[in-house]
Amino acid sequence: MEVSIVPAEGNEPIERIHVVSITIRTFKGRRDVEAHLFKTGASIENVADYPWQNLIGPPLDPENPGSPEGVKRMLAEAFTPDERDRVVEYLRDRYATRLTCISACPLSLPIPQGVTALSDIPEGKTLGFIHFSRVRNYTLPFGIQGFYDLAQHEPLVGENI
Repeated sequence: MEVSIVPAEGNEPIERIHVVSITIRTFKGRRDVEAHLFKTGASIENVADYPWQNLIGPPLDPENPGSPEGVKRMLAEAFTPDERDRVVEYLRDRYATRLTCISACPLSLPIPQGVTALSDIPEGKTLGFIHFSRVRNYTLPFGIQGFYDLAQHEPLVGENI
């Protein structure tokens, strides 16, 4: 399993900017499914004192600027360096045979206004969430979920798994 951790540059205005993605060898009849992890139970109140003027950038689409709340939720759901390292260690120990890759990197700041937090994406036919904290013997002191989109991955039709 490949593990790639890109450190932050060191001049970021906050610590909670790290994101983690995994690639699952086989999942729901698909190969190499990518899932983007986020911290569950995160509250905007926990990040209320962040310097938002440095964290929220102009919208990608000025015609539909959206709200800054999505960026606030996104950062509340991101990981600190310590949380990131704990998530990577947990995944490496628990899912070594099921994952092909764990990637972690800092978010690029500022984040465009109107971006949607992962927890705000509705589940659908091919969109869903992995609820890691519901798995027996979950050991992290905080919950994590992984967002996936099966439509982005080819089915395993006719392959021996």
